[in-house]
Amino acid sequence: MQQFSACQAIVCDLDGTLYLESGPIPGAKDFLNRVCESGRQLYYFTNNTSVSRQKWIDKLATLDFPASPEQLITSADCAEAYLRRHSLYPTIYLVGNTELKKEFVSRGFICLSEEQALASEPLAVVLSFDTELSYQKICICYELILRDIPYIATHPDKLCPVTRTTFKPDVGSFIALFETATDGRRPIIVGKPTMEAVRFISDKANVARHKIAFIGDRLYTDIRMATTSGMVSVLVLSGETTASMLEDTMDQPLIVVNSVADLIKYL
Repeated sequence: MQQFSACQAIVCDLDGTLYLESGPIPGAKDFLNRVCESGRQLYYFTNNTSVSRQKWIDKLATLDFPASPEQLITSADCAEAYLRRHSLYPTIYLVGNTELKKEFVSRGFICLSEEQALASEPLAVVLSFDTELSYQKICICYELILRDIPYIATHPDKLCPVTRTTFKPDVGSFIALFETATDGRRPIIVGKPTMEAVRFISDKANVARHKIAFIGDRLYTDIRMATTSGMVSVLVLSGETTASMLEDTMDQPLIVVNSVADLIKYL
């Protein structure tokens, strides 16, 4: 726990780490308040791009968690940073919900409509968690990918949890669809667990990676990103992962606790 205690920035996953469908995980609010009181930086990171940033902030506030827009990181933020860094800006075709399109437009992007996309030459195709996905969008995205236009996906999660036992298809499932249809074309992924996400976190926190703790409940995103990047990886057993699952995975966390409440005494 010494490495965790030495961290200057704490980054938390959301669902399964700080709350469940039934409400906040016991001790989560006290943990987050203690992080802030200790003078450490606190951030939240979600791969879920199906709702707007403001809705995430509102949800955190409803749970009575400390939250400001500057503390929230989403995989859409990582996508925006990647697009700007590689000059794939401003015209894109975004496969995403209406709210996400509005956010990109507010940041200066031109998000082509379905009617405009095939008649234009977008600088990139961006695939996100689109709960408004239609067959028309699938066909347009497919056609654009075949043109060899830069192809970005916000995150690789195959399923999004609805409850602890029910799920719905997420971006990783969409990626598999287009990979099959295009005979193997895969996107550049920018959210957890990629180095693009690591870069975004590191730039925002402005501290060495070994001074950043990432806390999450999913092995193949949260823990994989932390361990491969040199962050302090903390697995909580309050969400997706069970103790028995650790016996058969390469994604081994540095620290395992039942919940974030167990970490309070180390801050």
